[in-house]
Amino acid sequence: MSQTPTSDLDYNLLESSIAQYRYSNPEDSKLLDAKDRHISTFTEYINNLEEQSVFIFNRSTVQDVRITTEKSKTQGKIEFFILSIKDEYKAEVMIKTSGTIQIGSEIETLLFSAQILSKKDGVYTVKFSENVAYLISEYGKVPLPPYIKDDSSKYSDYKNEFSDGGFSVASSTAGLHFSNKMIKQLENNGHRVFYLNLDINLGTFKPINTDIIEDYKIHSESYQMRSKDYEEILGLKKSGFKIVLVGTTVLRTLETVFTTGKLSGETNLFITPGYQLNIGDYLITNFHAPKSSLLSIVQTIYGDNWRNLYDYAQKNNLQFLSFGDAVLFKMNE
Repeated sequence: MSQTPTSDLDYNLLESSIAQYRYSNPEDSKLLDAKDRHISTFTEYINNLEEQSVFIFNRSTVQDVRITTEKSKTQGKIEFFILSIKDEYKAEVMIKTSGTIQIGSEIETLLFSAQILSKKDGVYTVKFSENVAYLISEYGKVPLPPYIKDDSSKYSDYKNEFSDGGFSVASSTAGLHFSNKMIKQLENNGHRVFYLNLDINLGTFKPINTDIIEDYKIHSESYQMRSKDYEEILGLKKSGFKIVLVGTTVLRTLETVFTTGKLSGETNLFITPGYQLNIGDYLITNFHAPKSSLLSIVQTIYGDNWRNLYDYAQKNNLQFLSFGDAVLFKMNE
């Protein structure tokens, strides 16, 4: 087993390179071709795409899981970030508030009461006095990433136009470059479009906290895709179509299905240098944060020269992270 220092995934990300706003028109966002370093708009990329291609998107919807309220007694602010719903009244949450939170205690807020059942790895299991789905629909806000300044005008921009179903607490940001109109244009140009579902959780933002990449225990996420779609994608690849994966979540899902034979379940697949990629021909992905598990995928595909590529992108004023620009990697070269 290879031993890759986590320091290999570190770089200097300038604050000025972190996009604070999404492009008003997704087709104007930029795409850097990692092979020849040509920078184009997504409109140019779609219009100039000559190879018959299959585009695969993650359809999981970002839910409004951030609920902010006040404690009844002290009026102190408290935020519940719902990571997953366990049953009608129970959920796994992160809690942000002043003071300590005791296991077994009950927190009274202006909106509901919350009984703290247990805690593991910084995540609480909480029983709410109200239906969790109701709380989300009635009081929830979009969970913008911590590096994007919170502003309600940005909330709708953090959701993909094509999203449908699923329960994600973070966006499949590569999909933010595609409007439904652009996807329709791909189909009109003779390309094929498919969707799968991987519910993204907050682990996607966590930096690797081990000295060696391979020692890191990556988060698990739920996924599912239709058997018919998977078989058709494999058939199209065999017939010469190029497989374009829109986002690292699509890559991880397809690799999980390929290696396990299971079309649904939980995946904790961690793609690290030396991993043999099996299905995709191209990956479209945003520019990722230092020491992230997503950057490990970049190093696996592109090698140690990714730092030079990222430096080139910053010098050419490309925008990084969720609302930023993207890079196109050709895989298995």
